[in-house]
Amino acid sequence: MGAALRLLLVAAVITGGWYFRGGFGDVAGALRTAGWLGIVALAAYHLGPMALCGVAWRSLQPKGGLKAFVLSRWVREGVSEIAGFLPLSGELAGARMLTRHGIRPAVAAALTVVDVTSEVLAQFVFSLIGVGLWLWRHPGAEVVRWGMFGLAASLPVLAAFFFVQRSALMRFIETLPARLLPKIWQAPEIEQGVQAGISAIYSDHRRVLRAVGLHLGAWLLSAGEAAVALALLGHPLPLADVVAMESIIFAIRSAAFVIPGAIGVQEGGYVLVGAALGLSPELALAVSLLKRGRELTLGLAALVVWHLVETMAKRRDRARPAAAGREGEGQTP
Repeated sequence: MGAALRLLLVAAVITGGWYFRGGFGDVAGALRTAGWLGIVALAAYHLGPMALCGVAWRSLQPKGGLKAFVLSRWVREGVSEIAGFLPLSGELAGARMLTRHGIRPAVAAALTVVDVTSEVLAQFVFSLIGVGLWLWRHPGAEVVRWGMFGLAASLPVLAAFFFVQRSALMRFIETLPARLLPKIWQAPEIEQGVQAGISAIYSDHRRVLRAVGLHLGAWLLSAGEAAVALALLGHPLPLADVVAMESIIFAIRSAAFVIPGAIGVQEGGYVLVGAALGLSPELALAVSLLKRGRELTLGLAALVVWHLVETMAKRRDRARPAAAGREGEGQTP
C-alpha cells in the first residue's frame, strides 16, 4: 500500500509540473534510453555505498558480525524508503534486526542513534565539499547561495540533535513506556539503558570518528549513482559536477525530512539544480525516476528479507521451549 501511494504521489507531482511548466519534454523517451537495465544497474551500484554504511555502523560496536550490520542497514533503508510516511520506521526496523542477531535492545538502540548522528555529520562534510566544488566549477550559480544557506541553517539542528542525546530528555523518552504502562513494561536500569549506551559509544572518540569517515566515503560513493544514471541516459557529466549536484540534492532531501520520501522535493531539486549544469528538465526528471525505481526495487527486497528473518527467529523461539520440555521429560526423577 505504501509503495503504491508513493508511486501515485510521484505521478501526481510530475503531472502537475508537466502542466504548469508547459511540458517537461520527452521524459518517457529518456527513460526508454536507460530501460529496466538502468534500474538494475543503479540497484547493483547502490549495494556498494549501502554496504559501506553497514561497515560504518559495525565500527561503533566492538562485537557483532559484519553481516548482521550490513543486512540491518539494508532493512533500515528499505523500510525508510517504502514506509517513509511513518517517522523513524527505518531506524526502528534496523535496530530490531540487530536484536535478531543477538544484540541487546538497549545497545541496538544506542548504536542506531549514534550511527544516525555519524551519518548526519558526514553529510554535513559532504555538503561542504559540494559547495566548494560549486565555487570552483560554477562560482556564479544561484545554487552556491542555496548550499551556503542550507549549511548555515543545519548548524542549529545539529546542535539540538546532540543536545537531546546527551540530556535527561533521552532518559525520559526511554522510561516513558514504563510510566504509562507500569504493569506490562519495565524500564531498564540507568547503567543498562539507551542513554548509558550512547555515552559509552561517544566516550571512544576514535570509533565515532571512524564511523563518520566511513559514512563520508559512502556519501561520496553514492554520488556515482547519478553519474551511472546520466551515462545510461546518454548525457554524462564530469564527476566533480555530479558530486556537486548530489551534495545539494541530498541536502534538500534531508531538509524535507517531514515529507515522506521527499516526494516531489527530490524531483524539483533535480530539475532546478540540474538546470545549473545544463541538464534539460526531462533528463533531470529521468535521473530522479531511475533512482526512485532503484529505491522501490531494493526496498521491496529488503522487506522480504526482514519478513524471512523475523519468521525464522520466531520459529527458533518456539522451538526452544519445546526442546527444553522434551529434555525434561527424558530425565529420571
